[in-house]
Amino acid sequence: MRAGLLVALLLIAVGANAHLLNMSKSSVSVADDGGITVELALDLLVTAGSRETYWAWSQYRDPINSPDLQEALAQLPGAVALTADGERVPLRLSELRFPELSKEEFLDPLGWPRTELVLGGKLQSKTRPSTLQITYLDSFRFEEPIVNTLIDEHSGRKQTRWLVTGQRSPAFKLDSAITAAAGVPNAAATSSTAIDSAEARAVFADLSLAGFRHIFPDGIDHLLFVAALFFGSASLAGLVGIITLFTLAHSLSLGITALGWFSAPATLVEPLILLSIAWIATTNLLSKTQSHSSYLLVLLFGLVHGLGFASALQDIGLPADFLLTGLLAFNLGVEVAQLAFLFMLGALSFAVMRLLPGSTQWKRGGSMIIITATLVIAGIRFF
Repeated sequence: MRAGLLVALLLIAVGANAHLLNMSKSSVSVADDGGITVELALDLLVTAGSRETYWAWSQYRDPINSPDLQEALAQLPGAVALTADGERVPLRLSELRFPELSKEEFLDPLGWPRTELVLGGKLQSKTRPSTLQITYLDSFRFEEPIVNTLIDEHSGRKQTRWLVTGQRSPAFKLDSAITAAAGVPNAAATSSTAIDSAEARAVFADLSLAGFRHIFPDGIDHLLFVAALFFGSASLAGLVGIITLFTLAHSLSLGITALGWFSAPATLVEPLILLSIAWIATTNLLSKTQSHSSYLLVLLFGLVHGLGFASALQDIGLPADFLLTGLLAFNLGVEVAQLAFLFMLGALSFAVMRLLPGSTQWKRGGSMIIITATLVIAGIRFF
């Protein structure tokens, strides 16, 4: 019976996207000659007004010279406030590349095709500035958070931050014009240890928050799976054991994937994540006793969820200079969010059982809610 159930759930899950995380990406590079390049990856759905219009835009042969696109994107350069030593750097739209996707992918309600746009500018001062900062103004009407990376092409240094509109990035230190030409270290370079230490702390804080946000509010798939494990545990000791095993498994697959030792296509991982939720929840509903006998399944599903986390982390981008720091920080954020959710479930369960005696009915009712939510997520793709 369970083999048949597994096949049925797999058919439902195939083709469905589980992760609903969307974001904007920006990479700002400063060349030695003072040239500024802002490379953006944006979902233009809100700007287009409909998925059909977004698809129609993608079919233009020369989109950057199209009057309706010029009008729709006219405010974009002004919405990116880039400053050098406090002075605004004028930007203009120079390139526009739509993703080469099918019409079905553009119309997919769970899809979020990102268009590549390039803004160009030039530092106005004759001397190279010492600091660079960026703010995305309220007129920047694209998905948040914005994963922003500032790059000094001469030194190779990078600074990656998650930003929201109205939030100014930390000051990014640039090599001076003299040292850039001569190739000698400047005063900032002599204090690189202090800079690296501060940068490491900032990266840790940013990616911890990113990991937390990937669960709250974006990780509905992961929350559903954790809830299914919660409702299927017969005791606190059993719950601790299952969650520990699940945590170790997804931390392992997240790590080896983020470090580039393994990779799996999202088209395989996402349906498997959805399948894991439906499988555990349905097992809870059909089982006479509320306990998980197959720890192997929990282990395997944990590995799959870790691959999903790695996909999100790859979208964010790990700073090359702080690879392990960023990886540990992101995973810590995920775990804190997971524990917070379990605490909320425990408190809610305790409150409900005080009012409605009968834990079996409560757990089975919870499993039914999880199954319904899972099938709704899967069904969105087909309507």
